[in-house]
Amino acid sequence: MSNTGFEKETKSMEENRAKDIKQDDKAVTKNSAETSKKESSSKRNRRPVKPEGFKEFEALAKGIIEADGSSYYEWLHERHQDIILNFNVSNQKQITNVAKKGE
Repeated sequence: MSNTGFEKETKSMEENRAKDIKQDDKAVTKNSAETSKKESSSKRNRRPVKPEGFKEFEALAKGIIEADGSSYYEWLHERHQDIILNFNVSNQKQITNVAKKGE
């Protein structure tokens, strides 16, 4: 049995269509991967930036505290604890509600 011109043309069209579909799938996958990369990189770029002069003021504060015989890092740790404790006290009701929902 020999293929007629019509059968050859149909077969060729089907092969081209299959190639087009594969290329479209690759394009969709590539675009979604690029979108994911953009989203994740934009999330990484949202880090807080230290204000201008931060290092100088930090060095001065560290010098003053250590000149008094105290540890800068102990002082900083105490400030961190104060922030957390004050936040927790001022938001105790909200924290309680969130904890109850989690149970």
